[in-house]
Amino acid sequence: MINYKKGLVFTILILGFILSLFLSLFYRLDLSNSGIILSYIRIPAVIKAIVSGSCLALAGMFLQTISKNPLADPYLTGLSSGAGFGIVLSILLFNSVNYSLFGFFGALISAALVITLSGFSKFSITKLILIGLSVNLFAGSVISFLILTNPAKAYGMTLILTGGFSSADISNKMLIILFITALMISAIFIPKLNAMRLDSRLVFKSQNNANKYNIIFIMLAAFLTSISVYSAGILGFAGIICPLLTKLLLGNDARILFFANIITGSAILLFSNFLASNIIYPLQVPLGIIVAIVGVPFFIFFLLKKGGILNN
Repeated sequence: MINYKKGLVFTILILGFILSLFLSLFYRLDLSNSGIILSYIRIPAVIKAIVSGSCLALAGMFLQTISKNPLADPYLTGLSSGAGFGIVLSILLFNSVNYSLFGFFGALISAALVITLSGFSKFSITKLILIGLSVNLFAGSVISFLILTNPAKAYGMTLILTGGFSSADISNKMLIILFITALMISAIFIPKLNAMRLDSRLVFKSQNNANKYNIIFIMLAAFLTSISVYSAGILGFAGIICPLLTKLLLGNDARILFFANIITGSAILLFSNFLASNIIYPLQVPLGIIVAIVGVPFFIFFLLKKGGILNN
């Protein structure tokens, strides 16, 4: 019965992904220009949605597992502020040229700073969260100051910071290489992630050994989230909701959740992008707003249902 239920859930997730993919590619497609629209607009957007959704969902799964906190999100290590700061600097100094790349490196640098400040020998998740929160608050204040003092570019900065797939400076080839590399590395460590769910004192010979794997998964989450920033900007909520939904529906086995999060994250981002493009067509709604609108009702439902987080 359990295997049947999991198979049914996987089937539904895959069907949801296929439906979202079909809508993203073919809804309101102008047949006279279908080749150009698919090649230059829709297929690149689909690639970015799959990459971004998968990376956020996996990063959230890693961080929620090692922190044993169901509300941990991929921007825990100051990534959102670092990415935002990089994007704002690109817009102010280089007139938006390569803002996705600036966001990618800004996220990586902020994550490296937070992990380093957390210490390697005396590392703790609590210290990481507090330092990450401090970096986010400080950099967020700087970003707000820069936006307020540059009114001519304030709208553009605010719009870009909400996330989306419209950036033309992204190399899809490089994005796919980064994505496949991150997936392969993540897959190697998935068996260890199952062990991280248990008391580290029962699994690892020493706390230093447990900390080593904590840091590895945090670095993996930072790398995955930075790839998502490169692909779609700052889209935080998907990284919370996807791991929660898959865990509630499929249990705790990280080997199963690895694939489930890839499918679920991709489907949510694809469907959100479809809504963003069509809900007030021909205008484009910022993707980050739609992701939150789509995710919040599901999050609250599964949060309050019997057997949910509040009932454990």
